[in-house]
Amino acid sequence: MRKVLVISSNRLGDCILSSGLNYFFKKKSKDYNLVFVCGPIPGEFFKHCKNIDKIIIMKKKKFSLHWLFLWKNVIFNYWDYVIDLRGSAISFFLFSKNRKIFKSRSHTHKVIEISKLLSKTNISPNINFDKKITLKKKYLNIMRQQSKKRIVISPSSNWIGKTWSVENFSLLLEKLNKTSSFRNFCFVIVGPEGERHSIEKLLVKKKLPLIDLVGKINLAEIFLLMRESQLFIGNDSGLMHLSALANIPTIGLFGPSDPKKYHPWGERTLAIRSPKTPDELMGYKNFNSKNVNSLMGDLTVKVVYEEIIKFWKKIR
Repeated sequence: MRKVLVISSNRLGDCILSSGLNYFFKKKSKDYNLVFVCGPIPGEFFKHCKNIDKIIIMKKKKFSLHWLFLWKNVIFNYWDYVIDLRGSAISFFLFSKNRKIFKSRSHTHKVIEISKLLSKTNISPNINFDKKITLKKKYLNIMRQQSKKRIVISPSSNWIGKTWSVENFSLLLEKLNKTSSFRNFCFVIVGPEGERHSIEKLLVKKKLPLIDLVGKINLAEIFLLMRESQLFIGNDSGLMHLSALANIPTIGLFGPSDPKKYHPWGERTLAIRSPKTPDELMGYKNFNSKNVNSLMGDLTVKVVYEEIIKFWKKIR
C-alpha cells in the first residue's frame, strides 16, 4: 500500500480548490492510501469524501503547537508522497520518497498552480461524495412545498473586507424578483449561524420569496441543496467554491481578493469584480486587515444586477 499525505488548508475554499489531488491519486491506483490534513470546518465536509482514507483535523493552537501535533501523528510513516500546500517546514522532517511543497508566486489561478506540482494538465476540484448523505427530512419537505426554482444566496464571508453589504444583497434580490427571467424563483439563504445577526435585515424581507437555512444545515447538506438548485450568488467564500464544486452556475462577488487566483473554478462561473483592484483597496500605507469594514462599497447593485442578467442569458 502506497501512502500519500496531503497537508491542506484551514479554509474550506482552499481545500476545495486542492480536492482534485485526492481523485488524482485514486484514479492512478487504488493502491494509494490517502491521508488529508485540514482545519475543522473543511474537515466536517471532507469526511464524506470517498477518495480520502483518513482525515487529520488540525486545530490552530498557541505558539504553533498544532504543527507539533501533526508531526506526532505522521512521523512514524514512510510516505510515497508528501504534498504540503501550506508551504510549511514540517515536510522536511518527514520520511518521504517524493516531497512537493506549494509556494504561490504568481497571479495564476490556484488550481493551475497546485496542478503543476504533479501534472502537466489541470487537476480540477473533485469530490467522490458519499451518496448515503441526504438533506434532513424537515428541510426536504420545505423544498418540496416550494414549487419554485432555487437560487442559493450566500451573503456572508470569513472576512468583513470581502463582504458585500446586506443592504446591497436585499436590493439585488428585490430587482431579480421583479425580473421576468427569475419570476418563478425563490432565494435560499445559507451561511453559518454566527453570521445570522449581520444578515438579519435580509432574512426579514417578507415581500421576497425567501427560505432561511442559515445555521440550520451543515456543509454536506448545503452541497446537496446546491446540486439541486439553478444558480448561486455570493461573496468570494468557501460556499462559492462549494457551489462551483456542485457544478451549478456560480457567481462570486470580488473586491480585495484576487479574482485571477480565486474565481470559482468551472465553465459556468462568473467573477464580478469591484472597479478597484486589490492593490488599490489594500495597498495603502498602514493598512490593517483586522481594522476595516467592507471593502466592497464600490461594487454597485446596478453593475451586479446587469452582469447577472447577461450571464444568465448566456448560459441558457
